[in-house]
Amino acid sequence: MRALLSSLVLMAAALALPGCASNGQMIARASVMETAQRVTADYARAWNANDMYSFGALFAEDARYVNLNGDFVRGRSAIVSVHGRNRSRYPEGVRMTARLEGARAITDDAIVSVMIVRFAGEASPPNGVEAARITLTLVRRGNAWLIAQAQASAPS
Repeated sequence: MRALLSSLVLMAAALALPGCASNGQMIARASVMETAQRVTADYARAWNANDMYSFGALFAEDARYVNLNGDFVRGRSAIVSVHGRNRSRYPEGVRMTARLEGARAITDDAIVSVMIVRFAGEASPPNGVEAARITLTLVRRGNAWLIAQAQASAPS
């Protein structure tokens, strides 16, 4: 009886999972990786160009960002402001490289990805930050994938 009840609970939970496509399939792995790779590349491209408009366009209006200092930044405009100030501390020649470590679909409208960013071109970067691991939660809003949540940490 307990096994039957457990099976029924598991089946009901599986049927109620949010984000499963109507055919019961998650988004294709290739699409997940392409989406995460594009966001990773656009993140570095916007930062390197000091283009805070394009940088901000990567984020949902209500996005959240926890930076390396542990500050919890709320909202696209605040995230852009913080990153704009941080970017201004680096000389123009400093470049960010970003490498996608991995990505996984949580639902058909949510992806979690992890990227490593590194800074090159200066012997002594501001605040001693030379690299970071950033975990992103991407959400689909219409036809666009936006960063809803980001968490930066020191890479291991």
